[in-house]
Parts: sequence; C-alpha cells; structure tokens
Amino acid sequence: MYYLHEVSNALINENQIICMEDLNVKGMLKNHKLAESIQEMNFGEFRRILEYKAKWYNRQIVFVDRFYPSSKTCNHCGCIKNGLKLSDRQWLCPVCGKVIDRDYNAACNIKDEGIRIYKGQIGLSSPEFTLVDYPTMDDKREISLKSSDRLKQEKNEIYS
Repeated sequence: MYYLHEVSNALINENQIICMEDLNVKGMLKNHKLAESIQEMNFGEFRRILEYKAKWYNRQIVFVDRFYPSSKTCNHCGCIKNGLKLSDRQWLCPVCGKVIDRDYNAACNIKDEGIRIYKGQIGLSSPEFTLVDYPTMDDKREISLKSSDRLKQEKNEIYS
C-alpha cells in the first residue's frame, strides 16, 4: 500500500495533468493467468488514491477509453497494426520502420490522446499549448511556482 502512495504522490507532485487508460479491472480479473498479478498491483485502489489526491491538489486526470488502440498505433506515424499479439513486446512499425517497446509506445499514445481529450474539454485547439505554459499556483501566496518549487516551499514551511 505504501508503494501506491509513493507513486501517486510522485505523479501528483510532478504533473498538472495525468492521462491514464480507463481499464476494465473486473474484466481483466476473469483472465485466470493474469488475475493474481492484477490483484497484486491493485489497479483499482491505485486509481482511487490518485483520484482523491488529484482532487485535493487541483490536478486533472484524463481517462482514455479502454478501446482506444494505444498498443496497436505507431506513436511516430499513426499507423495502426491490427495483427499485434500480446506476446509481441517490441513494436515494429510496418510503415515508418520505428522499433519501440510496446508498453512505452502505448504509454506515449495514451499521453497524446489524453492531452487531445483535455484540450477538447477546455476548448483549446491552438498547437502552441504546452503544459509548461500553465505553472501551478501557490494557494497561500498567490504566486506562480513550478511543482518542484512547491515541494521545496512546503518543506521549508514545515521546518519554520
């Protein structure tokens, strides 16, 4: 359980927007080969912890639909490879030739899709939007701080 808090704290402290796949954990547990590993990772509890911390620290979580082809899409050129098997751990794009770890490719696609969804929710369509353009606000002093500066300030306030 400590590990879930450690990882969720790091995500909340380092990001304003967190993009994650909306997994069907109950459905995944029906696969008896994976069920024990999935229970051990405690995906449902991790999501619950991340959601309440995001709300507490005014962060955004964007869920990407579980049917979005994050593993089957080349993050470099957008080609969709329908014949991808779970045993294929390297993603080799038949169009651009990019070779990338399957999970890393999926993570990049989830991030990109999550940012696209977020932009649509807030009505942004300009390509110059980046997360760096929107630094966090320190609630107590109403000055702009980076997340790393916020951590330093909170530590200083504890010791003062």
